[in-house]
Amino acid sequence: MLKRLTVHLENVKPVTIKTGKTLYGNAFGKPKKPVEETKVILNNTISVHNLTSQSDINQALKDIRKDHTIAKCPDNKRSRWKFGKEMWYTSNETL
Repeated sequence: MLKRLTVHLENVKPVTIKTGKTLYGNAFGKPKKPVEETKVILNNTISVHNLTSQSDINQALKDIRKDHTIAKCPDNKRSRWKFGKEMWYTSNETL
């Protein structure tokens, strides 16, 4: 059975991307210079797919820890994690 690992990251900076759309004018109908639309995206999770064993999961966690900081649970209100534990989980993957 294939597994998926999902890891929550800490201290991730938002990234601004251009959507490719151009905005004209404003709400009052006054002419305005065209402005390219942008969006701010925050990618604070990483998912690794098609893992088959616990050793594959541990290796994927090790690789993620090299480049990122895994978030720690800030309080006891979350049912999946205990206070101070790393926030990651595995789930069964459907094909």
